[in-house]
Amino acid sequence: MILNKKFTNVAQCITFMAIMAAINVIFVLLTTFVPFLLFLLVFLLPLCCTLVVLMCSKRYFLIYAFATIGLCLIVTLNNISDTLFYIIPSMITGFVFAVCVEKRVPYSIGIITATFVQFGLSYALIPLIELITHVHILHALEELFHITNLEYLQIVEFLAVFIVCFMQEILSFIVIKYGLKKLNYEIKEDEKQIFYIEIGSIINLLFATIFTMLHWSIAAVFLFSSFYFAFFEVVWIIFKKNKINYIIAIVLTIATVFGFAAAYSGLGNIFGIYVLIIYLCALLIIVFINNCLAKRN
Repeated sequence: MILNKKFTNVAQCITFMAIMAAINVIFVLLTTFVPFLLFLLVFLLPLCCTLVVLMCSKRYFLIYAFATIGLCLIVTLNNISDTLFYIIPSMITGFVFAVCVEKRVPYSIGIITATFVQFGLSYALIPLIELITHVHILHALEELFHITNLEYLQIVEFLAVFIVCFMQEILSFIVIKYGLKKLNYEIKEDEKQIFYIEIGSIINLLFATIFTMLHWSIAAVFLFSSFYFAFFEVVWIIFKKNKINYIIAIVLTIATVFGFAAAYSGLGNIFGIYVLIIYLCALLIIVFINNCLAKRN
């Protein structure tokens, strides 16, 4: 079955959904015997769901979702935590990302939006998993990787879960961008994207600053997301080919490296984080000023 056209009749949709559901169920079953296949599964799940939404009518999505979840629960009766923690959030996230693509949401926003949805759902389901199975899934993973005594363990856990969610959406983005062009599902890239990047950067920097004082693990997630937006800001600065911006950005980066090292070791962890936040704010200001000047011209 070639992915060069959107399926229009029921038979094609059901067939395609059955194939995607079968892929998920087979991998879930294989993880029972080869646990490390689970790390491949977590990248396939949202991608399969995204393809179902894009290739088939959305009115059939619930059929696919219930069939996949039901079959996976059956084959993981001895360990349903995998289905609850990996499959259900991935199903919802795949749907969210597919809708972002269909609605032509700028890819920078679509990726991070779906990532936060996946991250939030994963953590929201942990108490339910523990209630049903009497197993804290993150604690089980800690023991699997022998990191139970790791310093800053909670920060590492939050970042690890968030980065896995992020990589899931990156994979979906790559497949859609380069694999579904014939369906006109081209990832949107326009001049307004920098505006959305500025807004996203402001929101994440604000939350990173607030949670640095309240909850370091959550602050680390928002800081990572802020660097994600900073990547687009740096790319924007580079493509503007303004030597003054280059010099300012390079000087800021060098100063930040030394400033972070000095603040982190001399004043404490929190001051090192604030140095990084100040650096990201400075990049945002450079982009904002240049964007305003470009609009005036």
